[in-house]
Amino acid sequence: MTAAFEISVDGGAAHTVDVARHGGRATVTIDGRDYHGGLRPAGDGYELTLEDRTEPMWIVVDGDRIHLHAFGRAWTATLVDPVERSRGGGASADVTLAPMPGTVIAVAVAAGDAVSQGQRLVVIESMKMQSELVAERDGVVKAVFHAVGDTFDRGAPLVALEEEEAA
Repeated sequence: MTAAFEISVDGGAAHTVDVARHGGRATVTIDGRDYHGGLRPAGDGYELTLEDRTEPMWIVVDGDRIHLHAFGRAWTATLVDPVERSRGGGASADVTLAPMPGTVIAVAVAAGDAVSQGQRLVVIESMKMQSELVAERDGVVKAVFHAVGDTFDRGAPLVALEEEEAA
């Protein structure tokens, strides 16, 4: 079985992704480069094997966004809607939401700070794993909703950026 689609990771440029399944294994081709691996349930998450490396992985699906935690990092992958892209639309990256319930470990920004895409905003701990959440676009921090030690639920706003001005 083969599936092809485009994804954007952490608000960046879209990448062409093809997935070909071979029983319990898969070949994932991202922008023409092949990665061989497998994913299987393990406890409250999954076990991801890429080439010869196996790591725990947690996945939370929220609409067209997939929150991933593996290799000590967190990513948000968004399925690119080709119709919205062609019309110049798309999802807003104004608010960073909690991919799962947890506790704030570190806050790296404050209201009024200018941030760049990929810059660390907050570090959270969920399921005994720390995740760094980053800015999905350049902007100015409008609000930080939690302090170090605060707990939050899945989907809770953590950091908001000022709205982008219309072009």
